[in-house]
Amino acid sequence: MESNISGKNVASGSESALGKVLDRKEVLERIIDNSPVIAFLWTAEDVPEEKWPVEYVSGNVSLLGYTVEEFVSGRLHYADIVHPDDLKMVEDTLRQRCIQGGDFFDQEYRIVLKSGDVRWVDERTYIQRDDAGNVTHYQGTIFDITEQKFNDIAFEESLKKQKALEDIINHSSTMVFLWRAEDFWPADYASENVSKLGYSAEDFMLGRIVYGDLVHPDDYERVRDTLGEKCDDGSDNYTQEYRVITKDGRVLWVNEKTFILRDKNGEPTHFQGIVQDITKQKESEIALKVSLEKQAELLERKQALETIVNHSPVVAFLWKAGSKDEKELWPVEFVSDNITQFGYTVDEFLSGDILYGNIVHPEDLPEVQMELSDICNEGGKVFVKEYRIRTKSGEERWVEEQTFVQRNDEGVVTDYQGVIQDITERREMVAD
Repeated sequence: MESNISGKNVASGSESALGKVLDRKEVLERIIDNSPVIAFLWTAEDVPEEKWPVEYVSGNVSLLGYTVEEFVSGRLHYADIVHPDDLKMVEDTLRQRCIQGGDFFDQEYRIVLKSGDVRWVDERTYIQRDDAGNVTHYQGTIFDITEQKFNDIAFEESLKKQKALEDIINHSSTMVFLWRAEDFWPADYASENVSKLGYSAEDFMLGRIVYGDLVHPDDYERVRDTLGEKCDDGSDNYTQEYRVITKDGRVLWVNEKTFILRDKNGEPTHFQGIVQDITKQKESEIALKVSLEKQAELLERKQALETIVNHSPVVAFLWKAGSKDEKELWPVEFVSDNITQFGYTVDEFLSGDILYGNIVHPEDLPEVQMELSDICNEGGKVFVKEYRIRTKSGEERWVEEQTFVQRNDEGVVTDYQGVIQDITERREMVAD
């Protein structure tokens, strides 16, 4: 009797233990079916291109648009839903893990839903083997990581763009800073090309140097005061030019575009600076300004000289040298306004209507031509001669010419630069 009772108790206990196992299995399946993690048991096939037939799949495979029955019936293999562009990579990677004796496989790839949508999944699988070490099954899970993957891709793209931007900046004359809104502007960020200042980006970010120390002493107060004014008047950005001193003592001109970053109360927290080296441009501007000032000064002096000449008895000429012909008549390139004292106008000479030789007295012209030609041929530089000219009214006047012979680099005469002065009265006094 006791034996029968004992047997019943054992049987009852076994049934109770089995029930508990089944209950736990149901609970686990309910947990999995209500989670985003899809469980699979795939049969391993010893062929080059495995299709991974499914022996078991959790009910939440419906998240992919498929049913459990489609997989376990064999109408659909797992390989059928792996994205065609990723399938070979998954096959090769899994095969390599199996050959190496690995017992775990982890891979990210794409699958195609029944709707045709493409999703990224992370598969984590245990490789099961028999006693001989042959792979028999793959027991694993897949988890939809599409949003995470897109975020990763977007982040990678952002990093690539940032890297490309930094490369562009670091190969340009433009330096980028992020300064804290503190005295002398310590930097939280500096682009690598700050090396042109003689310092590294690390020097700035670790506080070994602050930007304010680089600003030229003659410009520092202006730079500081302008920044203070822009912070106080609510400006978001502004631009200014100033000088900085590099580590080796060179002075560079920079153009800084500053963006003022503020907290919710409007108080400045940081200054984002785009600093461009404009030294060559600035030096060109300064050189042009100096040149224009010199030209203006020379123009003033020229005008003053012309005024003096035009109010004197001395008439200034610039004659163009002709050929080596001794009979040249000297076309006029410039003559001072006071040529009017002889009755002629400036335009009559500059237009070519009258050549200077046309007004030289015919009896004196051959001698003037010959002597000037001799001086030129002998390499002389100065020609001095007294001779007669005829005024426009036909009157004869004695003049003294003093001329400098102008030559090019080859020694060829190009111009005659000189003056003539009326000496008629002096000649008449001497004659008397």
